[in-house]
Amino acid sequence: MAISHRGIYERPAKSPWSFERYDSRLEQRMMLALDDDPEVLHWVKRHDITIPWIDERGRQHRYHPDFLVEYTDGRKVLIEVKNPQLMEAPSVQRKRQAAERWCRKRGMTYQMMTIE
Repeated sequence: MAISHRGIYERPAKSPWSFERYDSRLEQRMMLALDDDPEVLHWVKRHDITIPWIDERGRQHRYHPDFLVEYTDGRKVLIEVKNPQLMEAPSVQRKRQAAERWCRKRGMTYQMMTIE
């Protein structure tokens, strides 16, 4: 099954939007999982969070994490869904480090994960 697949997730149960766009089957599966998770209060893919990060050559980029999730206990978590083969890529790790720092400064958590 191809991982890359774009589409529209209609009528999400826990997003404030009437639909959310996904860029991969992994993101689509994460949307379903977030809607089914009783500990998730709200989630959104269409958020305004961008995180600056610097690549191996010293160039600055902007990173847009996949999901902003609020749990029933008040936690706010940025979640990035990745293909397992890409988890250890240098650019992915640099984005992860930048996102972890960004979240720590704001009392949030960052999670990079995959979903079957």
